[in-house]
Amino acid sequence: MRTRLRVLGVATATAVAAVAVPLVTSSEAHAARFTGGDVVVYRVGSGASALSNAAAPVFLDEYGPTGTKVQSVALPTAAAEGNHRLTATGQSRSEGLIDRSSDGRFLAVTGYDAAPGATGTGGVSLAATDPTATPRVLGLVDANGTVDTTTELADAGTAKIIRSATTTKGERLWATGGNGGIVTTTRGSAASSTVAGNAASNLSALTVQGNQLFSSGILTNRLAAVGSGTPTSGSLTDLTGLPDNLLTYGYAFADLTSAGFGSTGLDTLYIADGSSRGGTIDKYRWNGTTWTSAGDVDVPGAFGVVANVTGNSVSLAVTTPTQLVTLTDPNGAAASFSPTATTVLATAGANTEFRGVALAPTAAVGPSAFIRTPGVGSTVTLGSTLSVKAYAASAGDVDHVTQVQAKLGSGEYVTATKSGHVWTAQVPTSGLAAGASTVTVQATDPAGTTTVTRSVTLTGKTVVPKGNLAAGTYPWTAKQVKVTGTWSTYKTSHSPSGKGRTSVKKKSSATAKVFGHGLTLTFDRSVKAGKVKVTVDGKSTTVDLYNKAGKPLSKSWTFKGALKSHTVVVSVLGTKNTASKGVAALLAALKVKA
Repeated sequence: MRTRLRVLGVATATAVAAVAVPLVTSSEAHAARFTGGDVVVYRVGSGASALSNAAAPVFLDEYGPTGTKVQSVALPTAAAEGNHRLTATGQSRSEGLIDRSSDGRFLAVTGYDAAPGATGTGGVSLAATDPTATPRVLGLVDANGTVDTTTELADAGTAKIIRSATTTKGERLWATGGNGGIVTTTRGSAASSTVAGNAASNLSALTVQGNQLFSSGILTNRLAAVGSGTPTSGSLTDLTGLPDNLLTYGYAFADLTSAGFGSTGLDTLYIADGSSRGGTIDKYRWNGTTWTSAGDVDVPGAFGVVANVTGNSVSLAVTTPTQLVTLTDPNGAAASFSPTATTVLATAGANTEFRGVALAPTAAVGPSAFIRTPGVGSTVTLGSTLSVKAYAASAGDVDHVTQVQAKLGSGEYVTATKSGHVWTAQVPTSGLAAGASTVTVQATDPAGTTTVTRSVTLTGKTVVPKGNLAAGTYPWTAKQVKVTGTWSTYKTSHSPSGKGRTSVKKKSSATAKVFGHGLTLTFDRSVKAGKVKVTVDGKSTTVDLYNKAGKPLSKSWTFKGALKSHTVVVSVLGTKNTASKGVAALLAALKVKA
């Protein structure tokens, strides 16, 4: 049976003397773009010194299908530009499970906010320290190899032995491990809430597959669905049919037949099991009622596993502490398991170990963009200026980003200023309505433009932009109306003030900005009135004000979409109907609809 000395409970042995490890250099941090179809391995240790209970640097190693090492992405060993350190405990082999987000864009990783060589008080393992003393860090790495480690947890419920995290789209994250339940948080937050489990839980790998959150565990909750879908609260429901003695680490589901577990559509399951023969990959099939064994194969030390399905064939990449291996189940839909021979793709170097494995993240070309502030779901007070911060970087060279812009709701984009790789835009909230809204950030480099969004809530009273007329009825003599040319006032019962504006001079104009969903203009007409041009948001129409009976005329416009500012201009044309005795323009009132 595989040893459980470093899996169950919290390690408390005293660390060997810590050896200093160089900090990550800038050239190491500038990763190249990942290649779809490759696999990525979480590696602990730089090789400079033997692994111990002390914190060790973490690298994400990318391997091609034939085992060619493509690159290593170094996770931060020093805080910079909002990112925290992310290191691992050198001898805690249950850590380092990784997962690709369900949208395929990110790898989710975990670790400790500790410098290489650091231990807990008295030299104990970091896994034995309280998260309030050494926060646990959740990281995301995107298809460009850009790292975000702004999320760190130190509150109640956070696992002491932080083992894994997952995300759907990079905004909400879930994390778990030993001596702690499953918690959820949002990227960049320092607060979490418990979804399921408690301080006695001993859980391993979180994934979202078939739109369902799953968690593996050690002996109890060996593999369970967590709540329904991707919940913020729920309970652990064990999958039926699995042996009671499973030590489940990594696992991978597949949808190969018309059968389906619950609403997921998943019917085939591969588990990295540490309960027998030093480590096996076990296969199970869903028969409509329960999961049934389809066999297993020895892979000593099996820890991480990821599946890639092509037709009915399932290729598995499996990590052990020392190797990355592959095997293929040529008939994944079969209720049996006779994989091809195990092939070693890569071997961990001296003083390093492999942990989890995942498929490489993919996304459309363009720079990386992570919104830093405001936080997910933040409340923004109308009338204030919102400071939007975003981290932007290009694949391989973080200095290729040429522009970052941000906007709030239906507002206009504001160009951000740069400090290092963090861009800041001061976005006005004037003219926006209270309620749910969205922060949008666009980052551009020579490869393309990336757009990311974040949900926020706007509160308070809508602030009308300066110089705009809000909902209501106004005379054309209102101070917000700007005139050019020659105008005079006249008496009219159709104006709320009793006065209107009139002119006979060609090209004289009156301009108003209105803030609303509609506009109605009222003109007086007479036998001496001529023609005017009315331009609303750049679209013009000619209005003839001649009328023998002198009846007023109203023209209305409706503005679709979000509440915003619109511009109306009335210009004297100096032309007239042939029956008219003059060219006068008679402007009585304008009404703005809320």
